[in-house]
Amino acid sequence: MANKTSRFEDMPNELLYEIQLYLNATDLFDAFSNLNSRFDALLNSATNLHFEIYSTVVEQRASISLFASRITSIYIPYDSDAASIATVYPNIRAITFQRAIRLIPSTLSTVEHIKLDLSMIRPKHVTYLCSTIFSSNFPRLSSFYLLHRKSNVAGHWKPLMRSLEQRCFTLNEFIYDLRPTTEWKIVEQFLQHMPNLQRLCIRQLNTRVRWTLEDIARTLQTFVPHLNRLFLRIHSLHMNILLENNEHNRLFHRLFLRIDSKTKKSKKLCTITTISSTIH
Repeated sequence: MANKTSRFEDMPNELLYEIQLYLNATDLFDAFSNLNSRFDALLNSATNLHFEIYSTVVEQRASISLFASRITSIYIPYDSDAASIATVYPNIRAITFQRAIRLIPSTLSTVEHIKLDLSMIRPKHVTYLCSTIFSSNFPRLSSFYLLHRKSNVAGHWKPLMRSLEQRCFTLNEFIYDLRPTTEWKIVEQFLQHMPNLQRLCIRQLNTRVRWTLEDIARTLQTFVPHLNRLFLRIHSLHMNILLENNEHNRLFHRLFLRIDSKTKKSKKLCTITTISSTIH
């Protein structure tokens, strides 16, 4: 049987639409515009475009004017002046902040998902962003993803915690993934401002502070009573906290359906505990 060489342009439209979700909109149009009639038609019908802001919003306005209304996801990897972000991108639903943003408009009524990467942001800018996120500026916000990819960091937490003043009643999903050493009280501070939360995913919590199932259950019952999905992974540094997966744990909280503990083999003792609302 002869080998058939697949060409990019032979891919079905459905796959091409999926690929465009991962490409910067300007790169997408630069690469495929005026290539042939099929790709022109695909570009003209493409929705849910992704865009990365590498300069001020005003400077990039001309280059995206043909498709700005179809951009639903933006990524801000560098310091950026986004004073006109709401008017240039009228239909954005998701924003990823990786660096500081000098000015956010008074209201971003279309945004539903925010990812805040603390790895490269100064504490004072984090404080401003969090105080803006937890306010009336995002009336449709439903998902908040907090990320930090560096292990060693200092100075973020106290200013950040002080910035949380208002509660976000629309928020129903919170993803917490921080490598720096913190404690359960940091998570608790956030949960106090999410009264209608339904899904909580803590991908990594590194702590040197002792904790108990009772502590976690009390926090969940007090601050997020509507929670229906839970995933929590705690790295207990320099501690040996081994819990058994048994029916007794469910007495603490209805979502403690599976609990696994194991000791990590390394130079220093570390116990990893996973608590989940799914049995398998």
